[in-house]
Amino acid sequence: MPRPSSLGYTLLELLLVLALLSGTGFVLLAKLGVQQKERNLSIAATQLTQELRDARQAALSERTWYEVKFFYSARFYRVTCAGKTVRDIYLPKGVTFYNDPNDFSFSASGTPNIGGTVALNAGKLRKNIILMPVTARIREETVQ
Repeated sequence: MPRPSSLGYTLLELLLVLALLSGTGFVLLAKLGVQQKERNLSIAATQLTQELRDARQAALSERTWYEVKFFYSARFYRVTCAGKTVRDIYLPKGVTFYNDPNDFSFSASGTPNIGGTVALNAGKLRKNIILMPVTARIREETVQ
């Protein structure tokens, strides 16, 4: 006489599957927070780099001076044209200025008043945006 086959799972099998799923979910949730910080930092650094380049290009094309002014404690920066506010850009959630950056202004010839570094921070992650004084080259650098 043949034995009836079991159609279900044992309690031990169900608990094992639940333990594996919850462990995997925990690891994914832990990594998701870090990835969000990396993404926000990358977005903020790219946007600041582009805003500096746009301000320089606008100063050249409009034959007037542009300034990028940083508000360290309020976590935003302002682009102005001949003293009038063009726009305010706020840093994404979790991103702060690592240093108290100098304000940059570009003359009508596109030359910056000074060079310097703006450091952005998100937890243990940091990116520097570097403006070279003579060449007006603007680049982004990841700090390890």
